[in-house]
Amino acid sequence: MGDWFAEKFGEPNGFMAEIESQQRMEFTKFEGNAQGFRILTRLEMYRNEGGMRLSKAVLGAFAKYPVTSATREAVVGTTAAPYVGLKKFGIFRSEIELFEKAAASLELPREVHKAGSWWKRHPLVFIVEAADDICYNIVDLEDAFTTGELPFDTVKTLLHKAAGNPNRDTAGLSQSEHIALLRALSIGAAVESCFEAFKSNYEAIMSGTFSSSLAAAGPMESIFAEMERLSRDEVFTARRKTELEVSGRRVIATVMSGVLPIFEDLSRVNWESDKLTAHNNQLIRALELDIRHVADAEQALHALADFTSGMTDRYAVRIARMLTGI
Repeated sequence: MGDWFAEKFGEPNGFMAEIESQQRMEFTKFEGNAQGFRILTRLEMYRNEGGMRLSKAVLGAFAKYPVTSATREAVVGTTAAPYVGLKKFGIFRSEIELFEKAAASLELPREVHKAGSWWKRHPLVFIVEAADDICYNIVDLEDAFTTGELPFDTVKTLLHKAAGNPNRDTAGLSQSEHIALLRALSIGAAVESCFEAFKSNYEAIMSGTFSSSLAAAGPMESIFAEMERLSRDEVFTARRKTELEVSGRRVIATVMSGVLPIFEDLSRVNWESDKLTAHNNQLIRALELDIRHVADAEQALHALADFTSGMTDRYAVRIARMLTGI
């Protein structure tokens, strides 16, 4: 999605030219974390009326990167992020006021920059992130074995080490059952490692000065690093995954290019949806595209991103076929 937006912003036409340059990064570097916060607070259930209406503590625990793209760019630029919560951006400008209210209630440490404010993470973010790290690192290895991207011995050796070299009788297990056992034991060991890291760094976490991950700060740090290296060098570059990414990129581009004319037409009629052409109204019905509250260029691009990012793989393929008439 980000590449598609970047291509369109290369020579922006129509309403896309109205987007300020500093805001274009929200789209050219489209971030799932920010989209997730938008779903929770705006799109799901009570649309534009609080979203899921979750507690502020839950919203704080969700926001791994409490900063907008424009502020992050001004603070970090091309240098290494000085704080773990600045590695990416996690709040769109459209939802920053919602996050500000949550952050104020939670008393999250606030850093003021001339380009805008950013916040230190809620302590529970580190727990949520640890759950992500455990799943991505351990479960992805099991998946890589299942799909044939990594051999049994490679996965078994690493998971056996992660599980603490257990002495279990595995003679009657199939390879898949053996890996599943080690996966379960490894997850248990990883949870303990992250728990130890949280305890050891409790004061820094609570004060907002801790700037690492629990996975990287616990006893299993070297094992997590080995898992990440293996995934990066052998799984993410595997032929099957590469083919899926190439195909997926084309499907997404087809969908976005096919839906864009609706918003171009909406801009042409000054964002008055009742004046859209008959064809675009038909397309809106076919897509079940929600264009309520779309009244300017920024909202239009968010609506396009909302629709595209919310599709399942199968649905995206079906819509791409419909839009191309194949």
